[in-house]
Amino acid sequence: MNKYLLALGLLSITNLANANLITNGSFEDTHQAAGTWSVYSSINGWSTTRGDGIEIRNNVYGTAQDGVNFVELDSNNNSAMKQIVASTFGASYDLSFYYSPRIDQPSSTNGIKVFWDDTLLDAITASGAGLSNNNWVMYTFNVIGTGSDGLKFAAFGTNDSLGGNIDNVSLTPTPIPAGIWLLASGLGFLGFGSRKSI
Repeated sequence: MNKYLLALGLLSITNLANANLITNGSFEDTHQAAGTWSVYSSINGWSTTRGDGIEIRNNVYGTAQDGVNFVELDSNNNSAMKQIVASTFGASYDLSFYYSPRIDQPSSTNGIKVFWDDTLLDAITASGAGLSNNNWVMYTFNVIGTGSDGLKFAAFGTNDSLGGNIDNVSLTPTPIPAGIWLLASGLGFLGFGSRKSI
């Protein structure tokens, strides 16, 4: 194996490992005027599966974790949204997103459940009492692809149009362990060396 082709291959794999498979994971594709919010039946990459829609906020009643937009998942009532993701069957992925409770609201109204292929990964809630801004916390999960997978977020708790926030959703292939990289590069250079000795 040519060592330059090996290096190019390793670089390509690294770039793929860093690619976010989520469309519009930070909700920036929707043009929302600064300091305003609106409820949409769907936005790029996401569709409503329950409730009145997806509430996009542009740095109103808290600032975004990434960019200027974030989603509150209790639009006019407890709502849910979903994205279908193309994956590789049997491949491992790292799913991450940021959650914040709504400012000045109790944990009983700030709940968000996250599902992978309708399997509950977690039910998250926290109190926003006393907060003057969003308090973003990152959550991470390891999930397995089936070829086509559904990622869903759903509000739970008090059905009062006030709820938890999410932002910066990411799904990336699980990084290959360092030992595999060393083995692959070692085998590549051994192959290159053996051809040189012929």
